[in-house]
Amino acid sequence: MLENYTIPYKEITNQILLISDEGIILDAQSILFKNCIGKSIKSLHPFFESLLDLLPQKNKTFNFECINLDIDGVNYTIDTVLHTSDKKKPSAFVFQELTKQYILHQKAAQKRNVSEIKSQLLDYNNIILQEKEAFKNNFIANFSHEIKMPINNINGFISLLENTNLEQNQRYNLNVIKNTNDKLKTMVNDIIDISKIEIDRFSILTTRYNLLEELNIIIAIYTLKCKEKGLTLKYSIDPECPKYVIADKYRLAQIVNNLIGNAIKFTPTGTIELKAKCVTKTSDSATLMFSIKDTGIGIDTAQIDSIFNSFHQVNNSMVNNGAGLGLAITKKLVLALDGEIKAESKIGKGSIFSVTLDFKIAPNQKEDKLITKISKDTAKNEIKILLAEPLRSNQEKLLEIISKLKNCDVVIVENGDQVIEELYKSTFNLVLLNLKLPKMDGMDTTRYIRHSDYKDINKIPIVVISENPSKEEENDCKQRSVNSYIGKPFDKAEILRKLKYIIQKKQAI
Repeated sequence: MLENYTIPYKEITNQILLISDEGIILDAQSILFKNCIGKSIKSLHPFFESLLDLLPQKNKTFNFECINLDIDGVNYTIDTVLHTSDKKKPSAFVFQELTKQYILHQKAAQKRNVSEIKSQLLDYNNIILQEKEAFKNNFIANFSHEIKMPINNINGFISLLENTNLEQNQRYNLNVIKNTNDKLKTMVNDIIDISKIEIDRFSILTTRYNLLEELNIIIAIYTLKCKEKGLTLKYSIDPECPKYVIADKYRLAQIVNNLIGNAIKFTPTGTIELKAKCVTKTSDSATLMFSIKDTGIGIDTAQIDSIFNSFHQVNNSMVNNGAGLGLAITKKLVLALDGEIKAESKIGKGSIFSVTLDFKIAPNQKEDKLITKISKDTAKNEIKILLAEPLRSNQEKLLEIISKLKNCDVVIVENGDQVIEELYKSTFNLVLLNLKLPKMDGMDTTRYIRHSDYKDINKIPIVVISENPSKEEENDCKQRSVNSYIGKPFDKAEILRKLKYIIQKKQAI
């Protein structure tokens, strides 16, 4: 009886392909893949194309099990092993044709009772799916740098082109490219995030930060985005919410941003409402609930449970240009933070998404100190300047110029996002920023400031510095209500004169 089961394993068909670093087949037996010497490995089957990026990893072994391949019209189930070698030797693909063995495994399972068959097949299929899923997630996570590099390169060249003299239609086309690339970058980041979560390479970094300030920054950004779509953003923050908490600042922002962004996407008209409520609170911890309510298209009750699945889209429509990953990532982030997420919705009435998270309350609830001061006598300081400049050398040059002003404090940041954060933390007399800022650039930063409803920051004087000054860019800045435009190379006297003029004019009001 045992012989019946062992015979198929004695008849295993093996084939070895020796390949170059470029994926060209150098030598092979003519068994499964016939007459293939001199061809590219990817020409044999689309499956191998995705494995070419593994070849540069020398002296490694990669195993792939239960691969279904159609070879010359015949369906085979094979196990594949890839051995990468050093430069002196070619790499090798080893194929084991195990179609009979996998069929035998299935026949053995069929002899059990119906319930056991279902259970065994389910477990078996789950193992295969998990292995395939693990390979996919590992592959994406390991090659995240290579995936993101071309997108970052495109962003870099877009930034270079933005600082050149372009005609109106060229600038419009460039903006289309930029927006499209930004969407692609978001989708790629989502895919990488969800892959890292799946293989437990997702990290949580807790720091002490101002929770209320972070919420106000999010509110300011999405107030503008709602205005652009003709929507109204309402918000309320429970006074019982702690100010300083110890948590993962980035992940909380990612969760709230995803939910508000999703609400805006599916709300043609009406309002978006953000609420932060303190559910329970002790001396050192608090449970907070963040709810985002919209008046959008709503979701069918039957789809509520599936909207958190990866690649799920409402009505299976691509009308909103989404990959269907936002809510899936949001739920995984919430669960990774030991939180809870719920959704309520009615077709045509809108939706409410609620997230409940636990926070550790920071022992010290006092304000942080200012970052940089250049005046020796802080008691007499009257002028406060926010300097946004990514290069250290330029920071030093500008600080040298600003130091000529009397009674002046300077806070230095390096990107547009930090500009918005500082404006919501402190009061400034003037913002001096480089148009070529990382993350949110100078133009977008200016636009956010001028459209903000928070206190009076939309009235703060803004002086911009251009890497490649042009009349067209200067006119564009004036249309955005920039107070002064300065081009490189730096003219110290000109910068000092303009700063003095703007500050004196502001103080005279």
